[in-house]
Amino acid sequence: MKKIVSIVFVSLFALGIVLLAGFGFMQYRNQKVKKIVVHIHRNGSRGFLNEKEIKSLVQKHDTVIGKTVKAINIKKIKKDISGNPYVEAVDVFLNIFGNLRVNVTEKTPMLQVYNLQDKSCYIDMNGNLFPLSPSFAPRVLPANGYIRTRLVMGKNIRDKMYRKTTLPELYLLAKKIWKNKLLKANTSQLFVNSKGNIDMVPELGRYVIHFGDSANMDVKLENLEAFTRQVFARGVCSKYSSIQLEYTNQIVCTKK
Repeated sequence: MKKIVSIVFVSLFALGIVLLAGFGFMQYRNQKVKKIVVHIHRNGSRGFLNEKEIKSLVQKHDTVIGKTVKAINIKKIKKDISGNPYVEAVDVFLNIFGNLRVNVTEKTPMLQVYNLQDKSCYIDMNGNLFPLSPSFAPRVLPANGYIRTRLVMGKNIRDKMYRKTTLPELYLLAKKIWKNKLLKANTSQLFVNSKGNIDMVPELGRYVIHFGDSANMDVKLENLEAFTRQVFARGVCSKYSSIQLEYTNQIVCTKK
């Protein structure tokens, strides 16, 4: 008998929790949206996106303020915001206070590429190509020279159309430079020469670093970092006209 009573009690308790949860969910679904709260995640205080622009995308098709939670199409709102070329990721949800929360992660430009057709675009940390902005111009590493590749916004450097171009090499080199504080501070430009090899222009010193292709990239960068530290320590950067990194396990310097 006690066992039956216990089972009935537990069943009624579980049913009560389900009913309570259902009631709470219905209350939540019928709650009206009070305001839109936007938060943009990015490096630095300024960027490509702003709060006003995101709010405009949220209400691209219809206003959401004053509408009930069940009348809001979260999926459509996310799709509209994701369509912005400067958005890397977006999360949209309604909290218990009736606020529509929009968390946006902005793309981080790592490289700005200029091709021979005088077209330019950014490449982000994930290898995505995206357009320049009329309202914000971040200071990033430029890459130019004999880049004949067509730049298609929304494409990725891993796409088939870029596999046999210099873009993947430029991206990989720029990413490694980005992660190295010394090389990042002392690299002002990447240049693709007529042979398709990469030259690097340092921030300090009037010499050119002939990097070559992507073969042994890590070894070359380690050698370059060691050389750069020596140059800074001895203050002899004005003595050289070029630095060759193309040879295996050695640096060949040409004096002026």
